Amino acid sequence: MSQSSMNQNMFGQTNGQISSTIVTASIVNELSPIEAAIMDCCNTLHEAHDRRDQLTIREINTQLEKLLDRYDESDGEDHPNPAWARANQRALALSAMGKIDQAIRLELTALKYADTPRRKEISFGNLADRCLRLGEADRAVEFFLDAINANPESVPVLITGAHSLFEAGYIEQADAIFETFLNNPSLLTPTSELGAYLDCDIRTRNLCEHLPSLAILYTRWISMNAFSSKGDQQ
Repeated sequence: MSQSSMNQNMFGQTNGQISSTIVTASIVNELSPIEAAIMDCCNTLHEAHDRRDQLTIREINTQLEKLLDRYDESDGEDHPNPAWARANQRALALSAMGKIDQAIRLELTALKYADTPRRKEISFGNLADRCLRLGEADRAVEFFLDAINANPESVPVLITGAHSLFEAGYIEQADAIFETFLNNPSLLTPTSELGAYLDCDIRTRNLCEHLPSLAILYTRWISMNAFSSKGDQQ
C-alpha cells in the first residue's frame, strides 16, 4: 500500500482505510523466540509505514522474510499446530508489509486449521482488524463477533471491535466497550495490553473526541502515568 499520495483525515484513516495497527500478545509466555521477533518487526514496520520511512521498511521487510523462512524450516519452531501457526505468522507479516488483501486470504487459510478457542480468537481478531484497515467496517464487525465469541475478554479483540462498530455507525455500542474497561480498573496497569494500546495506537487516540468513555479512560491513564512518574522522581 503506497502512502505517499494519501490524505489523512480526523479518524486516522486514509480514504476510508486505517493505515496501520499494533501487534500484541495477551499471554506473556505465548510466543516462541521467532514469533516474538516477528511481532517486534511487524510493530516496527507499521510505525515505519506511518512515518513513510522507506529505508526502515526495506530493512525490516528483509528481516521478516528471513525470520519467516526460519519459522517455516523449523515447522513453526515445533509448534503443536504448524499448519495454523505458519499461515498465521506469514499473514501477520504480510499485513505489516501493507499487503492486506493477501494477509486476509492467508489468515482465512489459517482459520481452517484453528483448533482451539485461542487460535480462533487470534485469527478472527486479525481478520476483523485487516477488514477495518481496508475500510470494510461491516465485514470487520462480523469477524469481531466471531472473535469475541471465542474469547469475550480479549482486550485487542474488544478494541478492534470498538473501532469496527464505530466505523459501521454503531457509536453507542463502540463507547460501551470502553465503558467496560472503565469498570474494570485491573485492566489498566502500566504493563497491560490496554495500556499498550492507549500509549501506542494512534487510531484509538483519535476516537477520544467521539467516544466519551474512551476520553475518560485516557484521562485516567494520563493521571496514572503522571502519578507514577512523580513517585519515581521522589
